[in-house]
Amino acid sequence: MKDTEVKDNKEVEPQKEVPEEPVDSSSDDDEYDDIDDDEDEPMDEGDELTTCLFCPETCSNISTAIQHLDAKHKVNLPQIQSKFQMDQYSFIKFINYIRATKITAEQLLSAETTLWHDDKYLKPGEYEPWLCYDYELLKTDVTSGQATVPELQQRIAEQSQLLQQANEDMERMRNDYKALLQKLHGDGEPNGSSNPVPRNNATLDNEYFKSYSHFGIHHEMLSDKVRTSTYRASLLQNEAVIRGKTVLDVGCGTGILSIFASKAGAARVVGIDNSEIVYTAMDIIRKNKVENVQLIKGRLEDTDLPEAKYDIIISEWMGYFLLYESMLDSIIYAREHHLNPNGIILPSRCTLSLLGYGNDTLYAEQVEFWSNVYEVDMSDLRKRSIEEPLMEVVDAEFMLTTPEQIANFDIMTVDLNYPNFSHQFSLKVTKPGRLSAFVGYFDTLFELPSAVEFSTSPTATPTHWKQTVFFIDQPQTVKKGDVISGKITSRRHKEDIRALSVDIEVFGKKHKYMVV
Repeated sequence: MKDTEVKDNKEVEPQKEVPEEPVDSSSDDDEYDDIDDDEDEPMDEGDELTTCLFCPETCSNISTAIQHLDAKHKVNLPQIQSKFQMDQYSFIKFINYIRATKITAEQLLSAETTLWHDDKYLKPGEYEPWLCYDYELLKTDVTSGQATVPELQQRIAEQSQLLQQANEDMERMRNDYKALLQKLHGDGEPNGSSNPVPRNNATLDNEYFKSYSHFGIHHEMLSDKVRTSTYRASLLQNEAVIRGKTVLDVGCGTGILSIFASKAGAARVVGIDNSEIVYTAMDIIRKNKVENVQLIKGRLEDTDLPEAKYDIIISEWMGYFLLYESMLDSIIYAREHHLNPNGIILPSRCTLSLLGYGNDTLYAEQVEFWSNVYEVDMSDLRKRSIEEPLMEVVDAEFMLTTPEQIANFDIMTVDLNYPNFSHQFSLKVTKPGRLSAFVGYFDTLFELPSAVEFSTSPTATPTHWKQTVFFIDQPQTVKKGDVISGKITSRRHKEDIRALSVDIEVFGKKHKYMVV
């Protein structure tokens, strides 16, 4: 079009005599030719300074900026395009969304749905090269099939890791099968070093971990102010111990202890949990912008952690009657494999205590109830009601004896034989009454410069652990000053290693219980 205009102008203008000048690049024709040539050639991206989508760094052109996204922020635009099936309009919304919301690269990479679908992100904002880039070019890059050397190396590493994991899974399956055969065909009970105490079995643990995927159990634990506030105090009141340290949170659940550790100044916190709740915990960590906490889904005994060793291990592992659930197994494993020399474990110590109890109303409701249920004799269930201890907050008014410590667990030295112990007790009667049960409870100690502890005693503020009530078959009348002598024996249950078998020998009779 410009050529025609030039020719027409030359034809209508009067001819003037001008001195001849050497032909050079300053002539009008050449200038127009230069303009034509420039329009025929593609625009040079080198003229467009491009600011990164996630940081202030400016690149000389958009191609360099795309490489910068991949190298520094791990955001590969071809992969993003493929993942969300994006066209040119989608990319415009994508760019405007990032600018509008200030989303981080990590948040983008974790997104599973299109966050920028709203058409409001098509509205033009401030001009920038990202909005004019031809994103169709990315399809060629992603579908070319020409993988780079680093990409190939990464694929090899991933396949090697999958192969290693498969080998480990096979080995565990073989060991589980051997254990099952030994259980079915073995002679007698295991004894000696040739039959070590079993660790938590991955196959049998599925239901256990599923139970911690439900909202209700975490609401119960977090709303337990005694539990949660004591853990928080142990960390925040001991910042000098925590600051700059690496922390491993075993059974992190919702991530609350990991967040407390971060607030106390930990350099880095890794939390691990094998229940589905950990995915919600990851969202909680991101929402609260806790940068130095990393959560992992997995079973501790089978998972490679980001660092092999940690300065502090923290966990809320206690169960009913302290030892139910056997989560202490995993703390011992963590101590053996992941604790630095001179490292510490929180809590540091737990003790288990027993006392005599007599509440006739409670006994009638829980045991004698079965003698006449709507005029039906269900006394066969009376025995079951005794064999399964009651988890209940009991009234301290009906405590008939002084408590006595029956076990003391130093978490730095306890071994896997911890559920198996016996204790001869002598309980002094402090008030007369009809003794119908024994009550078990535990205390938890954080032995730090600023020491804190909590108790689940009937005389303390109630917790979600309550107390464990072991009813006896024939209640006994006792008077003040009497001494009740007996023996309590605990052992790991044979079939369910997370459960406990407990015997109490007293008043000339042995009572058997199963804590489940």
